[in-house]
Amino acid sequence: MATKSNCYCCGKTVTKGYAKRHCLSHNYTDSDCENCALLKIEDAYDTDYWLYVDIGLKNTLRDLDGFLRNIWLECCGHMSAFYQKHHEKIPFSRKMNSFEEGSVLLYDYDFGSTTTLKITFVGQTTRKKQSQKNSVRLLLRNEPFIFKCSCGKTAEYFCNECDWDDDYPFYCKECVEKHENEVEHYPLPVVNSPRMGVCGYTGEHDTYTFNPDDYT
Repeated sequence: MATKSNCYCCGKTVTKGYAKRHCLSHNYTDSDCENCALLKIEDAYDTDYWLYVDIGLKNTLRDLDGFLRNIWLECCGHMSAFYQKHHEKIPFSRKMNSFEEGSVLLYDYDFGSTTTLKITFVGQTTRKKQSQKNSVRLLLRNEPFIFKCSCGKTAEYFCNECDWDDDYPFYCKECVEKHENEVEHYPLPVVNSPRMGVCGYTGEHDTYTFNPDDYT
């Protein structure tokens, strides 16, 4: 699986192993800067899905929750929660400046079909002051994976019921129509998210598409 990302600040291709160092190279030092926590966010069980973001130290876990829902998780308005070690729940009002570098949190979205993320505080950065709406800034994101349909074409759909039955779950547009006619399965779109195929997730709130034309 891919372990690279394009940088949303400069367009450079960066490996996951070099990601922290690259993010720290984008420190902003003018008088209108703000201090931020640099976070590495991964699926707790499939670390090929990963993000690097920064968030103002005065911002809260509630701000981070909203960002995670939009980019990776939101489908049906499920509940969510942050935890520290020993599964101690953390209030959403907790500010970023209360966590030390090296702190690790777990985050659960949906207490039925749960998606669990691991959040690591890997450092601090400075950036130009952001609005409250943009309090969490995406820096790096794993490149989208290319999955193949059994016919050889690029897959656009994932069938979670096939996956549950240990059958091959990826389908192109043509094959998924045949599949839906043969069985009462309702495949979901292939998305760049660890919640692909879970519940009703379609990625409709995810607008964080990397555009290489911005850097040409």
